Amino acid sequence: MTMPRRHTSASRAWIVGGVLLMTASAGCDKGQLKGAEAEVKPHNIKLDLPQVPPFDLPKPYDASTHSVKEMRVAGKPYLDSDVNIHGYVTWVYDCATAIRTPDESDADVKKAIEADPTKCRRPVFYIGDDAQTPGERSAWVVEIPRELRDYEKKNLSKEQKDWQDRYEKGVSVDIDGKVVPPYKLGDEVIVTGSWKLSSPHGERNSEGLLVYKTMKNITQNWTEPQPKPGAKPGPGESADATGPATKQAPPH
Repeated sequence: MTMPRRHTSASRAWIVGGVLLMTASAGCDKGQLKGAEAEVKPHNIKLDLPQVPPFDLPKPYDASTHSVKEMRVAGKPYLDSDVNIHGYVTWVYDCATAIRTPDESDADVKKAIEADPTKCRRPVFYIGDDAQTPGERSAWVVEIPRELRDYEKKNLSKEQKDWQDRYEKGVSVDIDGKVVPPYKLGDEVIVTGSWKLSSPHGERNSEGLLVYKTMKNITQNWTEPQPKPGAKPGPGESADATGPATKQAPPH
């Protein structure tokens, strides 16, 4: 015969404690079981953000010119055509400065250039819509005529000597008979040339560059001089028996 199980005082205490614990848990407010709230609280403070600058293009110098910014951001329709760009010279390439080492004198640099002219790149300068425009926002002007070096002056052909004689005294002409323009940092200029992505001698810029043809330097009150009356034909020109030299159409 199985005797009924008796609960000791200790076991009864454990049973009673468990029941009370379950009852207390069931009666707790759900909100009391939440973890700590985030310390970030919404606010009504308005942030004083800077205004987005307007994307206005600078006004052209006159109806026949374009601004630098216009050509850099909207110059695609002008590719491979002649344009006039107004601006200020913001950077000038100087071969002697570019290749000079700390221990070289002016005479050393000049000698090095005459010994190996390929050390120098072709003349180039940048123009911007104001004199403080950084290089990355300026337009490149490339293929600019340069002064003849001493050794070049000694080895001119008859035709090249004729090109030198086409103008009044004081006008400098490069090896190809093109007039050398004066320019320096800060000069206000209007440059005429062909707007391209690359130049005949390998300069490249995906935003466009200007292959130089002629220039007006407003600061220095300089415009490209005209040949003397009756001057012999220049590069790309043919002599008309009844009139002045005229430009030949380029071959297609």
